[in-house]
Amino acid sequence: MPSVPHAVLRSWAVPPAATFAIVLTALIYLRGWWLLRRAGSPDIPLWQAASFLAGLFTLWVALASPMDVFNRFVLTAHMLQHMLLMMVAPPLILLGAPLVPMVRGLPIFAAREFAGPFLNWPVAQRIGRALTHPVSGLLLMGAAMFAWHIPVLYELALRSSTWHQVEHACFFFTSIIFWWPVIQPWPSHAQWPRWAMVPYLLIADLQNTILSAILTFSDRVLYPSYSAVPRLFGLSALQDQIAAGAIMWVVGSLAFVVPAAILAVQCLSRRHVQLQPAASRKRVKSLDQQFAPTSQASRFPRAQSRTRMIEAVSFLVLFAAAGLCLARFAAGSDDSDDQELRFQGTSGLLAVAVFAPSGDPAPGLSPFNVLVQDRSTGDVLLDAAVELNAHAAADVPTPASTVHASYENSENKLLQSAEVNMAVPGDWMLNVVVRRKDGAAQFSLPIHVAKEEAEAAFPWTCGTLLAFAVILLLAYIRRHRAPKPCASLPRVA
Repeated sequence: MPSVPHAVLRSWAVPPAATFAIVLTALIYLRGWWLLRRAGSPDIPLWQAASFLAGLFTLWVALASPMDVFNRFVLTAHMLQHMLLMMVAPPLILLGAPLVPMVRGLPIFAAREFAGPFLNWPVAQRIGRALTHPVSGLLLMGAAMFAWHIPVLYELALRSSTWHQVEHACFFFTSIIFWWPVIQPWPSHAQWPRWAMVPYLLIADLQNTILSAILTFSDRVLYPSYSAVPRLFGLSALQDQIAAGAIMWVVGSLAFVVPAAILAVQCLSRRHVQLQPAASRKRVKSLDQQFAPTSQASRFPRAQSRTRMIEAVSFLVLFAAAGLCLARFAAGSDDSDDQELRFQGTSGLLAVAVFAPSGDPAPGLSPFNVLVQDRSTGDVLLDAAVELNAHAAADVPTPASTVHASYENSENKLLQSAEVNMAVPGDWMLNVVVRRKDGAAQFSLPIHVAKEEAEAAFPWTCGTLLAFAVILLLAYIRRHRAPKPCASLPRVA
């Protein structure tokens, strides 16, 4: 029987769609980096590729590791997850200077027809400059941090896996925007002088300090969900909140103050001051060379119509394959975050909690997770045998369903999981039988099985893929639309 720490370390919830997207991004970057290196470009050294891959791996760890599994039980785990998404992964990714390698790593047709023209589109350039402006970075990341830590929105993210993913996306992308002027990835150029990044980081540290101080010094639990769920690691809900605030305070301050100190030393260095104008001119020149319309012909030579047709067909095949895989993974992912506490009870030396999806289950198999703890100490008991027995009301002629729960089918290896078959709608009684060497206990909870209503679920993943394909098609048609002939002016005698 594994120990509790071992079970915690085994509690991984690998998200298929996010994993596929991260791996695909890494492959595109590596292909572009290799093409640049083969062409003799010294602008993307090996350490930058390693930094980019480390950032993607950190992002994957934040989404797939036990931190994600236990964020419904432990605020500290949720805070560590947020720190990786905001303070570690974004700067590592930007240190990899991903813009040029990502464009070069795309298929030739996609780079020539979509990525290159988009990056040279004046509207896109204006939007990019506005988003990467330091004022935008401070406001957007500060708004995301404070908004998602408001109890109402935080509880919403805990209850719904969809909103939880939206929360993570907000943290990650606003942090990318925040760290952009600090890292200033090649071939972009700064909108503020380099010394201004020191107060920029210190203001962000002040925002982080205010929020972490609210969590640390609050005399009440701000998020009621953590008071309702069983405590797993010996900390009360308030102690867990204080620890989470302290982690946010320390990790956040280090993430902001250390780069600020490094930049201050660089700005005070006489050598840096002398070399900074030349470095800036080099960056601007590189930017023009990579994405200027006049350079596209040299990077993408005009090919014969047959070659262009092969490139277009290859891109369509790759786009459809990647899009369908991503849609399939997103549609088939198991969202365990939507489970809620349905029952808590004690008997003898045992304390039992039962978790199930929110709302009334539909007829058929319904998943249940059971946590068994020592009543007096709160220690998780991994050696208990759990049996689930469901039987319908007396007036419903349907056989009972009995299953044995196990840890193998559960993402959270501290909980035993099983699927109980409640075949018909109506009122059911679920009996939870827990057996150990020193005794046994039985708990009962009523379950109402609702009639299954036929709902046409909108396939949002396929719909998003189709909408993106339509946008690309319209952009291609607009780009290659033949110009209208100018009407000749009448000759004036």
